[in-house]
Amino acid sequence: MNELDRLVKHILKPQFYLRYGDDFIIIAPKREIVENMRKQMIFFLNNSLGLVLNPKNDIILPVRRGIHFLGVEIYPTGRRLKNRIWQRAQIKLNERNISSYSGLIKQNFTKKIPYFDWLITKIYD
Repeated sequence: MNELDRLVKHILKPQFYLRYGDDFIIIAPKREIVENMRKQMIFFLNNSLGLVLNPKNDIILPVRRGIHFLGVEIYPTGRRLKNRIWQRAQIKLNERNISSYSGLIKQNFTKKIPYFDWLITKIYD
């Protein structure tokens, strides 16, 4: 995937590019630009890396509608943790994963921090 990063950053040069594992987001000022980048990336992935994009996740949409990426809903005005992730954190919280969930909650769900801190104290009591 390093080769894909180089292609996108140095040749396609989108306004914004984020990749985590095999998931990525590309943001450009116009839809036509993104569609052109998509064609080049599909060609590169198929011919150079032997990979195929999942059509279910290959979506072009306006940023104002929000982007769902790695359990977070990202909007032009901010971001929000998906409720499903918050519910999972409450259920699976234990001593081994406190720091992981703590960082996730504190970065993305600030209104729930006091309640989350209370859940942590329940674990240690």
